[in-house]
Amino acid sequence: MALSTAESRQQIEAHKAACLERWKAAQELASSIYSQRRDKGKGWRMWAERELAARPELEREARAKLNRLMKGAGSDRT
Repeated sequence: MALSTAESRQQIEAHKAACLERWKAAQELASSIYSQRRDKGKGWRMWAERELAARPELEREARAKLNRLMKGAGSDRT
């Protein structure tokens, strides 16, 4: 990156910022679904699927986080 042009570095930083915002939004979506699941009763899984499908750009990351939360390993240990 040290040899990159200033414009190239700015593009990389903008991409990193966009990825971080998308990741945060996916984490928030998963946490929101997880925290509301008891309020939704027996149909919470169908509701959760609709919530995830409504945000296709976040679905994969949010689903992974939700699965970790459901397994009791909600922290992002990698």
